[in-house]
Amino acid sequence: MNSNVPRYRMKVCYGREMKEIDSRAVREYGISELILMENAGSAVYHLISREFGCSGIKAAVVAGTGNNGGDALVVARRLHSCGAEVEVFVVGDPEKYPEPARRNYELVLNLKIPTKHVNSPEDLNYLEDMLKQADVVVVGLIGIGLKGEVRGIYKDVIDAVNRSGRKVVSVDIPSGISGDSGRVCGVAVKSSYTVTFGLPKLGNILYPGYYYCGKLYVSTLSYPPELLFSNDIKVELNVPEPVPERVRWGHKGTFGKLLTVGGARYYYGAPYYASYSFLKAGGGYSRLAAPKSVVPYVAARCSEVVYIPLEETEEGSISMRNLDRVLDLVEKFDIDIVAVGSGMSLNPETQEFAREIVRSVRKPVIVDGDGITAISSALEVLKSRSAPTVVTPHLAEFSRLSGIGMSEVVEDPVGALRRVSMELNSYIVLKGAHSLIGYPDGYVYVNMTGNPGMAKAGSGDVLTGTIAAMYGIGFRDLGVATRMGVLVHGLAGDLAAEELGEDGITPDDILNKLPEAVRVLREKPDLLIRKYMPEVI
Repeated sequence: MNSNVPRYRMKVCYGREMKEIDSRAVREYGISELILMENAGSAVYHLISREFGCSGIKAAVVAGTGNNGGDALVVARRLHSCGAEVEVFVVGDPEKYPEPARRNYELVLNLKIPTKHVNSPEDLNYLEDMLKQADVVVVGLIGIGLKGEVRGIYKDVIDAVNRSGRKVVSVDIPSGISGDSGRVCGVAVKSSYTVTFGLPKLGNILYPGYYYCGKLYVSTLSYPPELLFSNDIKVELNVPEPVPERVRWGHKGTFGKLLTVGGARYYYGAPYYASYSFLKAGGGYSRLAAPKSVVPYVAARCSEVVYIPLEETEEGSISMRNLDRVLDLVEKFDIDIVAVGSGMSLNPETQEFAREIVRSVRKPVIVDGDGITAISSALEVLKSRSAPTVVTPHLAEFSRLSGIGMSEVVEDPVGALRRVSMELNSYIVLKGAHSLIGYPDGYVYVNMTGNPGMAKAGSGDVLTGTIAAMYGIGFRDLGVATRMGVLVHGLAGDLAAEELGEDGITPDDILNKLPEAVRVLREKPDLLIRKYMPEVI
């Protein structure tokens, strides 16, 4: 085992969960809201001081009339005290300030920090002029309690901030981002930096919110650790796990035996990527069961895989006549894990074959591509399995699998994934920017590796083989294997993008970076922590 993996864990929460942490901190520990607000504003102040200096800088502080605005007012007071030239812009009616934000508003006035209320077009014009003169703009306009779309003067202020071209520091979350989904609610502040408090909210981590955060920092304020690591919070960042030792006396069977079942006439790439990526990511023995007319083409490209030619339908897809043979092969060769679906086609006979394989194999199974379509019409196939199952849908496939509309999934991706993973008793990878990994027990992990250049046909098949490889090299908890497969796959894509640029990378480029990605996971997990995880300040 690699003992150098940092003990790094970070949970991620819904807005309602953060509010419960706030409430418990006050109720059970006597940590007042005033202390928490002071901590929050001070954390943002320290970041600004570190990045921009303090004495003599010009700072514009844009504050709403909620507690998010109260945090921003603390920042204004701290910057003023260290010699910065500060002007505060309050958007909304200051009579609506709750405690302790009201107290901080009064302190700003008592300190005679220039304060302007933004209510009219003339006020907005003045704000816009001042923003262009600022070295840094602090925005605490709308926090995690945002409901509905941003409209009116709030929208106009956010547009003005974004037009200013200044460096922007957001308080807790960029104003206009949904705290629970990362969705842009009409308009949102494009930040250079964001300091979030206690735990990252889902809106800080999920796209597009993560993009709008800029560089994301986390300050734990004065929250007790037991609140931040409560078992009631069931979302966590996907971080490196210690990689099992690759024993010197091992042979090909030691590092896992994969059987990929897939391919059809005109679908040569998908089974190739799934079966070959298993070897590139560290797996030991890869077999591909594919239609007999497909095998010569794939074999000409990849001689390292062992091929099992199968009988075909008239359309050139896998025939139902192969079922007993494939099931026998799983037992005969003591296959460790089976991948089903890559390029199988939507032929009705082949779809039924896929369902029967998933239903009957008593080993871990990964279902991808056309296999997901097959099981979407017979979910009892997944529910009844005794061995663990991984399903790797993109958004449209997940919608088809779950029966939940895509727009509803986007509104609450974590909640939707949690419900479906539990219902189907499966590990489900909801693929996308910051892919989500749902566990059958309701736990959800957020993966931080990967880039938009990976949005190419075939990339998902590489993921299938990579997950299987992680299981083969010794992550025999299939959930951990799935998480590390997603992490390594995204990292390989990032390494390819660094070398070639995002636009032109292909599944082959991702596949060819798998060995390096596994090496980084094994030897330099601390680098992954520093590169991909929010910094705690």
